[in-house]
Amino acid sequence: MKDREILLIVTSVILTLIFSNLSLFLKSFASTPFASPEIKQAARQIQLDHFKKSEQDFWSQIKDINFDSLPKEPEIPPVKTETKVAVEPPKPATAKKQTPAKPKLTRPYRRFLFIGDSVMFDLGIQLQYTLKKKYNITDTKIDYKVSTGLNRIDYYDWYARTSQILNNYQPDVVIILFGANDPQNIIDFQGKAWAVLGKEWQKAYQERVEKYANLLNSSSVRKVYWIGQSIPTKSLYLKAFPIMNDIYKNASKSSSKIEFISTWETFAQAGKLVTVVADKSGKRGYVKANDGVHFTSHGARIIGDLVADKMVADKILKSPQPPKSPKKKP
Repeated sequence: MKDREILLIVTSVILTLIFSNLSLFLKSFASTPFASPEIKQAARQIQLDHFKKSEQDFWSQIKDINFDSLPKEPEIPPVKTETKVAVEPPKPATAKKQTPAKPKLTRPYRRFLFIGDSVMFDLGIQLQYTLKKKYNITDTKIDYKVSTGLNRIDYYDWYARTSQILNNYQPDVVIILFGANDPQNIIDFQGKAWAVLGKEWQKAYQERVEKYANLLNSSSVRKVYWIGQSIPTKSLYLKAFPIMNDIYKNASKSSSKIEFISTWETFAQAGKLVTVVADKSGKRGYVKANDGVHFTSHGARIIGDLVADKMVADKILKSPQPPKSPKKKP
């Protein structure tokens, strides 16, 4: 019976202490090994709240100070002394440094369109591969038509087709290769027929090329590369291609957007076609098919690298990063 009474008295005392100062009890009990994480967290929060209240009371006292009621220090009369003030000469005016203008950010060239005949198809396939592998350009498109060019517009109208695909695809760069099917009689825009390679033929063909160049120049295309014909084997092409290349080159001069790329000397030596040529890696191979006009895959790779290098020089493409050598294991 006595033990029970003692237990009741002790319990009453503890409860009285807890309710009289709960925060003190929690902080004291939190330091014991019997306290749970929740009790320890509650004790820390009480301590933090107490600190915040003390800080607020301190700044409230600072703000409540009336500085006008503080005793003023006696003023000390100034002592008059004669001092000579050195007059500094005026500083020369310095020109303000002009901050250099920020360089204009150029929009990257992402879409590449290849237009032409079956020879362009050979070149376009290789260019697609080169742009993807070396320059990470994947948005490319080839639009070609076998046995066409800028001569027989009555057979295939490249003006209408080009306008259509430019509007639909919206390319940044266009690469063109025409000519293999154009050395034939021509009908000019006035309806007159002219024999192949005569002066009137050259004039009529030049009108065809200039009209096509104007179409490209007035479009939203940012850059155009007109690829010249490479040296062939047949006599008709040997006579026609240099004349046609000059017409392409002259048409490109009237536009800052169009640039002519000559390929004649790439496979030529002493005025004749060199059938086996080494590429950039030193690998040798045949560059032309049996007709002396179409490229082999090896020849298309060489011309494709020539075009890609020109685009790098014009900052159309970024220089490819050299492959990283694998780290040697210790």
